[in-house]
Amino acid sequence: MQWLTFTSAVAATVLLLAVIGLPLARIIGLRGYAMIAASPAFAVTIVAITAVAAPWIGLSWSVLPVILVAVVVGLVLFLIRRATRRATPPPAPRRRFDGWLLFAFLVAAALLAYRVVAVFGSPENISQTFDNIFHLNGVRFVLDTGNASSLWLGRMTNPSGGLGFYPAAWHGLVALIVQLSGASIPAAINAATLVISAVVWPLGALLLTRTLFGRSPVLSVSAGLLAASLPVFPILLMDYGVLYPYQLGLALLPVALAATLRALGLAGGVATAPGRVWWAVAVLGCLPGLALAHPGSLVGWLALTAPMVAVFGVLRLRGARTVGRRWLIVGAFVAYLAVGAVLLDTLRPPAEARGWPPQMGILDAVIDVVTISAWYEVSAVIAAAAVLAGVVWAFIARSARGYVALGMYAVTALLYVAVAALPLLALRDALTGGWYNNLPRLAAVLPIVLVPLGAYGAACTWSWLARRSAVHRVTARRPRWIAATLAVVATALVALGMQAPLLSPIPTAERWAQSPFVLGPASALLTSDEAALLSRLDEHVPEGVVVAGSPWTGASLAYALADRPVLMPHTLMEIGDELETINDGLADASAGDEVCDALEDLGVGFVLDFAGREVHPGEHPLPGLQGLADSDAVRLVDEQGDARLYEIVACAP
Repeated sequence: MQWLTFTSAVAATVLLLAVIGLPLARIIGLRGYAMIAASPAFAVTIVAITAVAAPWIGLSWSVLPVILVAVVVGLVLFLIRRATRRATPPPAPRRRFDGWLLFAFLVAAALLAYRVVAVFGSPENISQTFDNIFHLNGVRFVLDTGNASSLWLGRMTNPSGGLGFYPAAWHGLVALIVQLSGASIPAAINAATLVISAVVWPLGALLLTRTLFGRSPVLSVSAGLLAASLPVFPILLMDYGVLYPYQLGLALLPVALAATLRALGLAGGVATAPGRVWWAVAVLGCLPGLALAHPGSLVGWLALTAPMVAVFGVLRLRGARTVGRRWLIVGAFVAYLAVGAVLLDTLRPPAEARGWPPQMGILDAVIDVVTISAWYEVSAVIAAAAVLAGVVWAFIARSARGYVALGMYAVTALLYVAVAALPLLALRDALTGGWYNNLPRLAAVLPIVLVPLGAYGAACTWSWLARRSAVHRVTARRPRWIAATLAVVATALVALGMQAPLLSPIPTAERWAQSPFVLGPASALLTSDEAALLSRLDEHVPEGVVVAGSPWTGASLAYALADRPVLMPHTLMEIGDELETINDGLADASAGDEVCDALEDLGVGFVLDFAGREVHPGEHPLPGLQGLADSDAVRLVDEQGDARLYEIVACAP
């Protein structure tokens, strides 16, 4: 039954992204694969914008306001496109069905889906990590309040509004999945993760690769294999953090980069509809989703489009016929750099959140990039060889698109080396502060540039080999069906090689990422006994009655998993006077004292005592929530192992 509900949640996720995104992509002129690949980015933008706008017009969070906003935006775009149809290029000619592209996507999707499911194991498993306390409860907060705005979610932990902005596109999306499918919050999160990792990411990676380098079968299949074989994205973000919103943002980033290439006229192949103006509209259709999924993905777009703008500027300078036009181009480029620098500074998180220090020497960081061994310390041998070949062929070709790909690779490598090893801390912070100066966050960006370059290396190398007389004689004599069969077999063999323990970090990544999802007697955040107790919470705690407990021990997950409000939904809370009074004095409460007044004001009637270690090994004592077994202020109503639920009886008249 769990898997059936999970399947419905996966289907709901795919349908939501398609129903919202596909019509918008069609309206602005996208066709074929580009239309399909871009639809998730447009859908997330609509979800994120609707979440902010819905409270202003008095609509509670559901799929209804999302559809209404999508219809309004689509109508406006349709009217504009119709009014400018004379300036709109004719539709692109229909292309033959690209079976190799479909094959490449299906291979990537199957490999990634297998890995993602292997990581979380069961649909109801949760990531037993610090960040997930906020994410789980954040989804419940959206469902409870009917508000998924990025200007509202921070009030879950800061009721006074001190946290005025928190990117909530992912939380709003998962809340919609819960509403549409009836799945639990953990199952909806795992369904969203599966679709983001195994559908959205390979769609975008293939689009970016083909936008840069064309449509050859070898290029497409290589891009699909590479997208499924570099675990620093998306698997790392299921292991470290857990960074679900950032994973969503990075999965959308390749589409935004591909649209930017088209808008600048730097894409490969023959120009196709829509025109560059409408590709610029497509870029604008991606950016709000990036920003409201996670600002780090928007910073990634700023960084990776810098080489595109530089190549665009050089090409325009070469074509400029007057000195004035050249100065105009230079001035525009300087303005772009200035705006980019301001945005990089503006989008940085607070200083206290970006305090991670360098972790290695510069040479070690360079080796990480070249061998693709970042984080997991195991080289992706085949992928690294393909990327090296791509670098060589790009230098040989000396094309604008090759220079863009090399520039993107150089920028990402520089940022990774800086965050991993740069001893000049002020410069390091200026370069990588937008990613919290955090190595895993920048390691996760690497595949976005490695996939196109590696696929290009594989395609160019194969093309060179195919032109050798000996190889040509062998391949030319074979019927097409035999050649296709051999290609499929070769793909399978390469896929196995790219996932093998000695040639790939994937087995290590899968093993590491599985660990936080294991539910057992010593799980880091919520043990099996504690989970069992929470599953019975509704038998004892009436709806609406608040439950106290230390969030460091997992007690706050009563909100997400048992649908009962909690006193502290996260560890990083705004502590008001009444909350502090309860945390300090509940165990000694008596009728008529200030603790009872605080309990009544905040609606607290029960307390969870989850003894044992905290999610991050440490001690955050809350005196009023300790020693409850010997307290007359509470009465034991349920227990399992060391997990206990008490009813507060001290304040009864």
